[in-house]
Amino acid sequence: MTDLLTRCPSLTTVLRDAQEVSAYLWDRGWAECNAGNLSIDVTLSVERSQPGFAPIRSEDLATGHPSLAGRCFLVTGSGRRFRDFARDAEHNSMLLQLDEYGSGYTVLWGGLNGLDFKPTSELPTHLRLHQYQVESGGAETAVLHTHPTELIALTHMPDCRHQGNLNRVLWSVLPEVKVFLPRGVGLVPYRVPGSEDLAVATERVVREGHKVAVWQFHGCLALGAGPADAFDRIDTANKAARVALQCRAAGHRVGGLGPSELAELERVFGLDE
Repeated sequence: MTDLLTRCPSLTTVLRDAQEVSAYLWDRGWAECNAGNLSIDVTLSVERSQPGFAPIRSEDLATGHPSLAGRCFLVTGSGRRFRDFARDAEHNSMLLQLDEYGSGYTVLWGGLNGLDFKPTSELPTHLRLHQYQVESGGAETAVLHTHPTELIALTHMPDCRHQGNLNRVLWSVLPEVKVFLPRGVGLVPYRVPGSEDLAVATERVVREGHKVAVWQFHGCLALGAGPADAFDRIDTANKAARVALQCRAAGHRVGGLGPSELAELERVFGLDE
């Protein structure tokens, strides 16, 4: 990591932010074992510093991403733990640069666990979302996947297996959800983790305007201007899920903020629906 600190200070700042968020995830119990993953588009940081990294090795991608040709990403590793990444990034993440066709990548830094060290198995989803950001001119550079306990629990509730119902529950118990997630969360019915099917379904809800995608029975993914921004969006949604579950556990039907209160929030905060 010393080499990175010396040659690429802006990238090091991003890395430290990512490690701080990783520690939060572990503390909250959202990153059991090797659960969760993170990627950040750090192209601008690398270009500004022009560090001249020496390639370590190259790999092919299953699916090409032409819009990402030449771009650089900091990505957590497959099978790596967030709690380990928080203390030792070089052995638990890697800096990738996609080739001129967006169909393969070169490892520029990290991945010090040997040649069998691979980027997260959810890389297909991450790259699809980064590609959408580049093509649409979006400002989100970070994609974070984790396992927030209460949001997962809500997806097991029969009445929350529909996106509209799930958002009504989340909005009704906490005003901040409407303020920070005015379009609500996008619900992705269960798909096999790491599959292209999951990647396509997640991209679909992001294209609909959702910054948070809830993966049924599995976890949650968020986009953000950085790791902390993505974390805040998940944290807010999960706080609402926890309140909703606590109300249900106490025998109360959740029904706080109604249409008139939500409309008032839209007016006061100028929310874009």
